Amino acid sequence: MCKLLSEWSPSKAAIDLVKLNGLNDDQIAKSVDYLKNQSDLKHIDDVKGYDNWNSLFIMFCVKANKEV
Repeated sequence: MCKLLSEWSPSKAAIDLVKLNGLNDDQIAKSVDYLKNQSDLKHIDDVKGYDNWNSLFIMFCVKANKEV
């Protein structure tokens, strides 16, 4: 499991789950790009409430999709 965001990419299971929540490939790619370009996100241990990048990615995508 990747602890550094720079080394992470979403798992197939994470992508499948966000697709079930209505996101398409373009939205997923933009979400990954957005997360990877956040200067305050570097190491998963620094993100309160999450122990892996996939769980953060899933929640981010689901919440962002609800706001659109």
